[in-house]
Amino acid sequence: MLYSIIYTSLPTIVVAILDKDLSRRNLLKYPQLYGAGQRQEAYNRKLFWLKMLDTVWQSLVVFFVPIFAYWASTIDVPSIGDLWTLAVVILVNLHLAMDIIRWNWIFHAVIWGSIVATFICVMILDAFPMFVGYWYALFSFTYMCYLRYFFPSYVHKWID
Repeated sequence: MLYSIIYTSLPTIVVAILDKDLSRRNLLKYPQLYGAGQRQEAYNRKLFWLKMLDTVWQSLVVFFVPIFAYWASTIDVPSIGDLWTLAVVILVNLHLAMDIIRWNWIFHAVIWGSIVATFICVMILDAFPMFVGYWYALFSFTYMCYLRYFFPSYVHKWID
């Protein structure tokens, strides 16, 4: 699981350091831009709890979809673990990609490279999974976790 932490933390650190929505000159010229953060308009308690609910949803989907998909199969525990590892790395990096304001080649290299490196690492550590259901489960719970992002008007009406 150490490689899962490495492949999800490196892109987050790089994006946190390099992604800027405003230049230093604009921030110094217009100090009132800091007001939204001080008034907690950008991030508040309601948004925090909505993010926590979203995280619980994604965790439940990532855990239970593969369990139910392979309930009666003979797949072994390490293969399910590989599926969970790939899912976490893909979900974290896709979520990070949705939050990036200004894309550049470094972000592409780090985010997509992290996902590719995880696939390579899993293939090296284990045998290449030949199960069609394995790939179906991987993409289906990735889609299910981000279902609310695909229907923003529905979610917006549900939240308000």
